[in-house]
Amino acid sequence: MMDINKISSPVTADMGTTKSKANNTPKPEVVELSPRAMPTQNAVSDDWQLIEKTQPQLAQVDDFDADKVAQLRQALQQGTFSLDVEQLAEAMKQTHG
Repeated sequence: MMDINKISSPVTADMGTTKSKANNTPKPEVVELSPRAMPTQNAVSDDWQLIEKTQPQLAQVDDFDADKVAQLRQALQQGTFSLDVEQLAEAMKQTHG
């Protein structure tokens, strides 16, 4: 077991709070920024316009396939789930290069 001993120090606790007269550091210059102009409708990319148009359709798509999740859950519970590692590796290769 390690003992922790208090070390006394001649340095006072308020050492960092007192101002030094020798500190003549110049203050940084404050620069005001002008507001940026908003891009015009023509400046929006084609991809963004496509996303904007399809947003209502995307909102209706489920985030996951509930039926497939139920099938996987049942296979796991029954002990019949199998994983084809080669097929998984091929799918990853096709997707990610």
